[in-house]
Order: sequence, then structure tokens, then C-alpha cells
Amino acid sequence: MTRTPSARVRPRKTPVQRRSREMLETILQAATRVLIREGYTRTTTNRVAAAAGISVGSLYQYFPSKDALVVALLRRHRESMLRVLTTHLDGLTATTPIETTVRALVRAMLEAHGVNPRLHRVMIEQVLRKDARAEVGDFEPRVEELLASALHTYRDRLRIRNVDLAAFILVRMMLGVAHAAVVDNPERARDPRLVDELGDVVLRYLVSEVRPEVVPK
Repeated sequence: MTRTPSARVRPRKTPVQRRSREMLETILQAATRVLIREGYTRTTTNRVAAAAGISVGSLYQYFPSKDALVVALLRRHRESMLRVLTTHLDGLTATTPIETTVRALVRAMLEAHGVNPRLHRVMIEQVLRKDARAEVGDFEPRVEELLASALHTYRDRLRIRNVDLAAFILVRMMLGVAHAAVVDNPERARDPRLVDELGDVVLRYLVSEVRPEVVPK
């Protein structure tokens, strides 16, 4: 029977017992090391199994292919990024100025992309191919929900007409800048002015007037 692309990139099973969970963790850590060292093209299930100190047959009990391994890593990586974003936004309230909220979001986006940037580069540049995209989760829509929820708090100050559409645009824009800075130009990512500049772009799209006491001239 021919395996469909979606089946080829899905894990075979979700471990329940501690020993199985430990084995899964060993495999994923080994896959991370091999991907960073070898890149996507040169990574094989044999190399990952060798790095994990197990047989390739044992690896296949958990993952049917290299792509299934990588998709599992990408899901985990994006969950880590979401935790960073949520942590930055959790402390904000309705009384928090929108300028503070936007800069917190921009800072969180840059920090989230800084979670294992070498692995991030491999995944974004080589892994997100058409047959795997449906299996990597709903990262962008979840970030959009976080942003839209925050924007609704400031509805009386926004000049935009559609919060959900604005969230869609802003998330894609910020993800693009964050990726370019953290993955392609790490020196730029460490520049403290980046948060202010990107935050200023976002604010000027969202509101008619940026309060000068919050945003330095």
C-alpha cells in the first residue's frame, strides 16, 4: 500500500510509559544534533539512530521517516516559541499602554526566534516543504489570536478597521523581520534599537498618534 504524504510525516505512536518517553526524547535530541551538524539533506534516519545509540529499527517504531522526525522537532520548536510569546504577554492588562504592549510583543517575537536559531534556520530553509506543512501545526494562527486579543483591548485607540486582518498582516510582517534578524543576521538581532524601530512601525500602522512620553524620539 502506498503511504500518503501526511502519513509519512506523522509519528507512528505517542509514548505513554516513562521508558518510551525517554526513548522519544533521546531520538529527538539526537535528531537536533544531526540536523544542526549535517543539515537537512545529509541527515538520515541511520545517522540519527547512530547518534541516539539505538538501532534504526528502534527509531522506526516511533518515526516512519526523516520528515516525521523533523516535523516533530518543528512542532516542539514552535511550542517553545509560543511559550515565550505567551510569557511576555501574560503580564499585560487593560491598563497597560498600547505602546508597551506592542514593544513587548516585538521583543517576544525576536526572543522566540532566538530559541535554538541554528535549528530554526535548518527548519525554515529546508524543512517546510509542501507535503509537511499540514502537519506542523497552527503556529501563525495562534500568534494571530494572541495579537488580536491584545488589540481588542485598545479598540478605542486603533485606526485600523479590521482587527483580525491587522493581526494577520502584523504577524507575518514581524515573523519575517524576526526570522531575517535572528537567523540571517544575528548581529542585527542583538541591536537594542531593533525593538524600538520595529515597534514604531507597528504602532504607526495601528494608531493615529504614538504617545511621545512612551516612544522615544
